[in-house]
Amino acid sequence: MSAITDYFTAPSDEHAESALEGLVDLEPAAIEANDASRPRIQLAASGTPVLQAKGVDPVVALGRLEASLTARPYDEVAKGPRCGKLVAMSDDGDTLVLTVADELRDALAELNAEGVAAAAAAWAIDETGEPSENTLPFLTAFAELAARAVAEGERMYGYVVI
Repeated sequence: MSAITDYFTAPSDEHAESALEGLVDLEPAAIEANDASRPRIQLAASGTPVLQAKGVDPVVALGRLEASLTARPYDEVAKGPRCGKLVAMSDDGDTLVLTVADELRDALAELNAEGVAAAAAAWAIDETGEPSENTLPFLTAFAELAARAVAEGERMYGYVVI
């Protein structure tokens, strides 16, 4: 069984913690992409931008992405203070809010279309070691979410349902 992960932005860990109480309600107030086949950023009823993702682990997969983008060893990235750290957990333990490292947010926000394509080619996120067909669309939307976060002075988080 795989986890369902959504990525969103918030001004602080305290604000992100409220995602457990419905902040990330994915009944979108607006959808910002015309192509429903690609990952897209939606606006939750609260106005929070949310990127729905399937199978993109907020700790290992994003740690590998950060290592690739920042040219730092994965072991160093994984020890970072905001690499997949727990912000909140539901009482039954099946829903988590985890941090996305600021270094990853910043590196993604700086990518142009060519940089996103290069990152997608270098970042394998499936079990075969090959990029899946959704890698480029996901990274394009994820970089857009990161750019929004930087522009708004916010941080990024993963909302994980196990």
